[in-house]
Amino acid sequence: MKKSKVVLAAGILGAASVIAKKKLIDETITKHLIPRHWDEAEIKERLGEFTQALATGNDDNINPFVLGKEAKRFRPLKGQELTFLEARFINLYKVKGDSYNNLRGLVSYRVATPKKEYTYLIKVARLGVEKLDWYIQKVVEQDHGIKYPNQYLLQLTAVRPNEELCQIETDAGTITVRVFQQDAPKAVKNWRGLAKQGFYDGTPFARVIKDFVIQGGALDGSGDEAQSIYGGYFEDEVDEGLYHFDGAVCLGNHGPNTNGNQFFIVERNHVDKEQLYRMNLPLKVRSHYEAVGGLPELDGRYTVFGQVIEGMSVVRKIASQVTDTQDAPLKPIMIRQITFKKASQS
Repeated sequence: MKKSKVVLAAGILGAASVIAKKKLIDETITKHLIPRHWDEAEIKERLGEFTQALATGNDDNINPFVLGKEAKRFRPLKGQELTFLEARFINLYKVKGDSYNNLRGLVSYRVATPKKEYTYLIKVARLGVEKLDWYIQKVVEQDHGIKYPNQYLLQLTAVRPNEELCQIETDAGTITVRVFQQDAPKAVKNWRGLAKQGFYDGTPFARVIKDFVIQGGALDGSGDEAQSIYGGYFEDEVDEGLYHFDGAVCLGNHGPNTNGNQFFIVERNHVDKEQLYRMNLPLKVRSHYEAVGGLPELDGRYTVFGQVIEGMSVVRKIASQVTDTQDAPLKPIMIRQITFKKASQS
């Protein structure tokens, strides 16, 4: 990671030191402000530069960004490979006194190493003489870093020879899915059992939303939502390292542990980066979301048990149907049957 190229004039640092001695935390707030886009841009740029300075591990690069002795609070990050994730204002306000140096804020600052993601809640002050800049005034709160899951991410690997695949034959074509028995065993067992009973045969994709999902199974309010091979609703499997990438096959639910026979397929070939970068995700998972798209905001809420490997054009055709105000297709595409086969060895 590159070193910070920010050069701070001695006069600015001098002003910051003087104001720091006046105990900024005791200043009187006079007015709350709504952060504008230029405020957000300034704090992102400033803390992005601070992240670069931390990565060098050099105190001479780090100290110009921080007032007093608060730099010690960032020791876990010094000299590491860092990815800047987020800097956003929680609030922005003015304080009594010098109208040139009276802007303060509370900021959520998030940064990641290859193994952990850290969140800091920091107070910042915009100070200067000839040039205004943001300084870290105080670390209000910090965590000890959330570890990324250290597990084998089957969803990102190639299909293995003889791996079980599922084929969803529809009026619009065939969708081929790999299922993750290892990471979502109850969901896969239920899916296989219902499919072999013919539960889904002749049923529609009853809810479709372009750039979001296509959904099948029992309609909400039909009374059959809880039907499963387990005799009713069964528990979630949401923390097993599977994600809502474009083409992910997932169980629909009505809240925690209310899985039955409803399912949906994610249909979104882009990602909301603002949502993505607010989440604690392994860097390779975040990169995959950026590359293929998906709905990271659904992670941890729904059980992912499969991934489309062929037939995304069919999924997109289904998602593009004309619908009514309830997202129901005017002429729904039907599931003919769901069968299983082994992947070829070639």
